[in-house]
Amino acid sequence: MIPKCFLQLVGVVGMLTPAGCGGPGDELPRQAVSGSVTLKGQPLPQGTIQFLPTTDKQPTAGAVEIKDGKYSLPQEQGLVPGSYKVMISSAKDPGAQQGPDDMPGKHGPPPKDLIAAKYNVKTNLAAEVKEGGSNTFDFSLD
Repeated sequence: MIPKCFLQLVGVVGMLTPAGCGGPGDELPRQAVSGSVTLKGQPLPQGTIQFLPTTDKQPTAGAVEIKDGKYSLPQEQGLVPGSYKVMISSAKDPGAQQGPDDMPGKHGPPPKDLIAAKYNVKTNLAAEVKEGGSNTFDFSLD
């Protein structure tokens, strides 16, 4: 016999699983998305780019790492056609050295985002993903 609390836990986890995370075989018309990100004319060394649907009807959102100014979401993890707002962040300077006080478990203020709020929490960036063809989006940040 399966405990009732286990079944409740499985139900809650199922409800919290976001739509669009099905991956291969989910039969959504996913599209590969890629591009570049520059900051002040230079490739962004590292960061994260997120694509958030602009309507509740779109079943996918996506996020991927930016490395050396490039990012890529393969088709099996890609986005369905539609409009997305784009958020870019880079919270740590990759050239920064850890100090002696930066011990694991030591708490301090969160690292400052190197990217202006207008490109992340207050984003004005957008992308229109289309079926077929190229879904390459390059972002030049100042």
